[in-house]
Amino acid sequence: MNPLRTPASRPYRPWLIAIACSLVGFTASPAQGQGSRADWLREAGHGVFMHFLPSVADGPKAAAEFDVEALAGQLERAGAKYFVLTLGQNSGFFNAPNAAYDRRARYAPGERCAIRDLPLEMSRVLAPRGIRLMLYLPCQPPNEDRRAQEAFGLKAAAGDQHIDEVAAKEWAKVIGEWAERYGDRVSGWWFDGGYEWIGFDEKIAAIYAEAVRRGNPRAIVTFNPGVKLARWTRAEDYTAGELNDPFDVRPTSRFVDGSQWHALTFLGSHWGARDARFPAARWAEWIRAVNAGGGAVTLDAGPNYDPKAGPVGAISEAQMQQLEAIARAIPRDHEKGR
Repeated sequence: MNPLRTPASRPYRPWLIAIACSLVGFTASPAQGQGSRADWLREAGHGVFMHFLPSVADGPKAAAEFDVEALAGQLERAGAKYFVLTLGQNSGFFNAPNAAYDRRARYAPGERCAIRDLPLEMSRVLAPRGIRLMLYLPCQPPNEDRRAQEAFGLKAAAGDQHIDEVAAKEWAKVIGEWAERYGDRVSGWWFDGGYEWIGFDEKIAAIYAEAVRRGNPRAIVTFNPGVKLARWTRAEDYTAGELNDPFDVRPTSRFVDGSQWHALTFLGSHWGARDARFPAARWAEWIRAVNAGGGAVTLDAGPNYDPKAGPVGAISEAQMQQLEAIARAIPRDHEKGR
């Protein structure tokens, strides 16, 4: 049994759960049948994810060149009901300003965090198109920036480091600044690297969930335990659902131990790739089956980084053809009859 799960055999006592949640500092996801923050995710059916990751070579200027209108138009044609954008990952460069990060890691504004607020601008062009915005962050400071690791109380070494509640509370200040700024412009968060072996646990999940909801109490949140589809924490609303080979994984019900069934996988040959590894018809058949079972699917598409090759941030033509074909193959009213 997963040590982070509550045995299903325990009797359900709402008043005890309420007390327990208040003691550990988080609000658990609404129980099945009582309405869920993730209702909209189930109804959306599928969306698009993008690893737009500034490198050491590009720095914050990558965000400055991003063409939000071009991408928004593509997402609309692709029938995406939501879009997940990376704030940043391992390099230590981020796609939006954050004074809490600069202050803690002792960086000047614009040195690591972009001056341009890419998520804010994306939200402004997506909302009129009926597309929700979600954001991605790792569960700890960037693992390739040793200065940042040390500043947040971690061991300054290559790769992921063990994280405790003290470090998590400092990282939560960074999360909270973004969450408060964006408010209900951001509908959800996908946190990567919530591995048990680095010390990630229920208490840390609760700290991050509380930080997220400073801006939007209805924001959905999940924490990725690795390549699998499972409920990982009591603080999550939906499964992180990272899958490499997705087609044999299908829901038997909408919920996985209380989490909305959700899978995240990649259109190309690997994460962030711009090619197409499977025929669109195969993707559509699988997504229809997932939707029919009450689940949702997010497809990773690779961005363009070269302004000479087209709009920065745009999805490749090969993947756009697939996304548009998938949209045509999936009825807009797929949620009916569930």
